[in-house]
Amino acid sequence: MKGLLLTFAYLAQGVLNLIFYGIPSVMFSVLLPRSVFREIAWLLPFLVLLYFALGAFSLYYLGLSPIPKRGRWLGVVYFSMGLVGSLAVSLESVDETPVLRPLFITWALLSLLGLSLTFKVGGLERVNPLLIIGTVLVLFFSGAVSFLTAQWIVEDYYIHIHMNESVPENVTVVAYPKNFSINGTG
Repeated sequence: MKGLLLTFAYLAQGVLNLIFYGIPSVMFSVLLPRSVFREIAWLLPFLVLLYFALGAFSLYYLGLSPIPKRGRWLGVVYFSMGLVGSLAVSLESVDETPVLRPLFITWALLSLLGLSLTFKVGGLERVNPLLIIGTVLVLFFSGAVSFLTAQWIVEDYYIHIHMNESVPENVTVVAYPKNFSINGTG
């Protein structure tokens, strides 16, 4: 039963990312220091790909390989990164997208479930190998989709969330600007 729940945690994260296709991009854009974000933003698609590869290889080693210990360590890294990243996003003030906070809380809970089960499960011998292979493929496909869209997601997120912090609060917005002619007759 624990092995099936662990497989479900991997599968649920892969499917959630296929639906929203930018979860790790947002996580990494929050985790990376803002002072160097612009210089290393090009690296984010590769971090996303690496993140899902960690999950897929972890599941492979836990369920299909004779070396489940390696899968346990990869799973700890995968779920720890997911937990820390999703909590970091959840704690940010995000008023623009109301679904963002519940989505990342769900991701954090799945990561916490996966992290706790990774320590308790010796291997996934009792889980159907076809379910494991299917979940590994979902994780790889989810990582590929995120890799292909990561730069766009990160730039959009960075512009809408982080750039708003640079606008002073005492700025006056004129709703109906008046047109003035060059010669001053208005």
